[in-house]
Amino acid sequence: MAKKYRIIEKEGYQEIVTCENSDLQLLNFSILNSIKLKNFKGVTADKETVFILTKGKLKFFTKDMLLGKMERKSVFEGPPYAVYLPPFTEYFIEFEEETEICIVSCKSEVRNKAKLITPNDLKFRRVGEETFYRNINDIIGESFPAEKLLIGETINDKGNWSSYPPHKHDKDNFPDETKMEELYFFKIFPETGFGVIRVFDEEQDNLFLLQNNDVITIPKGYHPVGVVPKHQIYYLWALAGEKRVLKPYTHPDFRD
Repeated sequence: MAKKYRIIEKEGYQEIVTCENSDLQLLNFSILNSIKLKNFKGVTADKETVFILTKGKLKFFTKDMLLGKMERKSVFEGPPYAVYLPPFTEYFIEFEEETEICIVSCKSEVRNKAKLITPNDLKFRRVGEETFYRNINDIIGESFPAEKLLIGETINDKGNWSSYPPHKHDKDNFPDETKMEELYFFKIFPETGFGVIRVFDEEQDNLFLLQNNDVITIPKGYHPVGVVPKHQIYYLWALAGEKRVLKPYTHPDFRD
């Protein structure tokens, strides 16, 4: 079943979504905030892990090697930087200003290379029509050498919908549909606004109010997203599946 998680902005590392506290079987989501924190170190354990910068400025190291520098004003003011790390990789982050990083991970047996992902590496897409225009940046696409993860960002035009027409990807029925679980991390601009997401199928129908820094898990079902007029909604989306091919199935009632 889909669930909502509310993130409180506070110093340090927060584990938000795990396979133990959700109905997801593969995806994990954490967030790292540096307000006064100068540095942070960790290890990816048995998971392939992606670090997505949502705001701030930092240097990212693996062991004693500088992997790269990352900088972003906000998710609404510039494209993302990210880092992909394979399992059992030690890392060290040196913060240069107040910073927020989203961390997505999934158990993996593949030892790919660590990689800094810059705006030049992204695939940008302008998608939709009428009242469901949005901009999409693919961060970890199907051609990226990951094992299970697909990751990107979507920003709706003001007052628009996205993940529309309603679609799902929860059954192995290739080439019509592949099974991939998903989660969304949201931000609203201006922050006083709000959005909605409906996660539904024949067995469930959940409507969630969306505010800044909410996370929604989507183990199955259709999941359109809308935002109130004069506001934009951003979401980081992360999917995981054994096939790592995104083949969504559109709801029959919303096909052309």
